[in-house]
Amino acid sequence: MRCGLLLCWAGLALGASVPPRQVVVLTDNGYPPYSYEADGRAVGVYNEVLRAASQRMEGYRIELRPVPWKRGLVELEAGRAMALSPPYYRPEREYMSYSAPFWQEQVVVYCRAEVMRTPRQHWPADFLGLRFGNNTGFRPGGKAFWQAVQRGEIQLDEAPDTRGNLLKLINGRMDCYLNDKLSIHYMLDRLQRRGAISASQRGELVEAVSLNGEQAYIGFSKRGSQRYPYQDDFIQQLNAVLERMKREGRIAAIVEQVLHGGLP
Repeated sequence: MRCGLLLCWAGLALGASVPPRQVVVLTDNGYPPYSYEADGRAVGVYNEVLRAASQRMEGYRIELRPVPWKRGLVELEAGRAMALSPPYYRPEREYMSYSAPFWQEQVVVYCRAEVMRTPRQHWPADFLGLRFGNNTGFRPGGKAFWQAVQRGEIQLDEAPDTRGNLLKLINGRMDCYLNDKLSIHYMLDRLQRRGAISASQRGELVEAVSLNGEQAYIGFSKRGSQRYPYQDDFIQQLNAVLERMKREGRIAAIVEQVLHGGLP
């Protein structure tokens, strides 16, 4: 009996010592303040949310790996990566499933002031013939906008990140740029503080249109189920943790802390 008890306790101790599984989540390396890379580390609002979520998960720890957004999409589509943060929901990406949404962004269009001297009240009909900036791999703006791009009625000029697009907009190399409002404001503040743009240059940009909100998700490869047999359990746990963090106000608190310079 004593031997049986000893074996039982040994089994429990062995089970308790099993380290948590490391799950790699690819993250956008060029989308401040939400997700970007600094000194080789994934930083920003969404990455801090994932770090906090990781500490609440049982049996898993999240490893964040920053990559260019387009590369992340390719890796997910091929099934070489299990997870990617932070895609918007796009049904045409048939290779991707999604976590529960955990934050709401607001997509806006910023244009050069001289472009807006012509009244432009209807989106996207009043913006045909203009040159737009866009982050590579992003699909904001709605179906009608992208149909106009495909027909050649709107020119698209893509750059890897928000910084590159805003500098091209300020330098007159494009007419308008669409992205999340907070991301645009954050990067304009940063560029101005660092002397990359002046207050007068910033004043040449105006918010032209406020478009639909976009929710942020974690995307998962539908082609990795054999490679990642634990994927469904991980998603279920992550969803529960993210929902709890939203209810507690923890995600909103992380947003405030990151934006005001102090990580949680």
